[in-house]
Amino acid sequence: MKKYFFLLLIVLLTAPVFAQQAVQYSQYMFNGLYINPAYAGYRGPVNFHTYYRSQWTGMPGGPSTLALAADMRTAGDNVGLGLNLMSDRVGLEKRVYAYANYAYRLRVGWDPEDRLAFGIGLGFIHSGFDNAAARTEDPESVNIENSFLPDARFGVYYSTNTFFAGVGVDNLISQLIFNDNNGSTRIPPVTQYYITGGGIVPLATDILLKPSILVKNANNAASRAWTTDLNAAVIFAEQFTFGLSYRTALSSGKQLSESLKRPNSIIALAEFVAAGQFRIGYSFDYALNRINNQVGGTHEISLGYSLNKGTQRVRTPRYF
Repeated sequence: MKKYFFLLLIVLLTAPVFAQQAVQYSQYMFNGLYINPAYAGYRGPVNFHTYYRSQWTGMPGGPSTLALAADMRTAGDNVGLGLNLMSDRVGLEKRVYAYANYAYRLRVGWDPEDRLAFGIGLGFIHSGFDNAAARTEDPESVNIENSFLPDARFGVYYSTNTFFAGVGVDNLISQLIFNDNNGSTRIPPVTQYYITGGGIVPLATDILLKPSILVKNANNAASRAWTTDLNAAVIFAEQFTFGLSYRTALSSGKQLSESLKRPNSIIALAEFVAAGQFRIGYSFDYALNRINNQVGGTHEISLGYSLNKGTQRVRTPRYF
């Protein structure tokens, strides 16, 4: 009983903190569709990707995320289509995201692989609260209602054979129509911004360096919470990727504790590619601030598959 009461307090008392944060995702560099709809079609004809993230494994009921993405490039080569689903759970609160994405890709250089893409995603966000799992001494159920909100996302993505940069924005509609005046305690959607960039630097034969950066911003009326991932990975023979990320978090508001404003984690990650089609990735997040002793580390595993068929093939390897 004490365990469930503790989880309930975590959700209710720290709701403003969770509301400021985007769903954490350490392997964003392996598939950009989760944070940018303009990424749809980048990898080629048909692609599937999924990941599972278990955060703060030392805390009962810690955050967990399960996501699935599928995208394809049309025969005309200028249009990308994609679908992404995500289920995110924090304590007793669960949120489901679903989007259908469309990207239009323009050639912007002499090389046909130099593209500037504009993307939009339309879908919905469903928020719910697991009253059945709440165990308190108060017999009355917790008054947190379910909500179903339409939503949209937008993105811009520029890529060449050796460089990429993008901007994505989520929760464009849901946060505008959310109504919190009914007396219940619900966590409202928050507009999320993602800024990414990176490149490929040859080091030796069959050895490539892939530095990249991700800046995330969650904005609401109370504060602005920023998270920055600095990443460096090495690719061996286009099959093995090993890397490290350094994540910092800070807020310009007053709703994050001092310990969370400090540099908060380091991430080790790896990916293996088989036959140019199958991908498996793993990452481990280790918190550097005081919260690590209470909540433990974070594990994330991903699986991907690319289907290349017919004459519609990718000319160069996809490193991003």
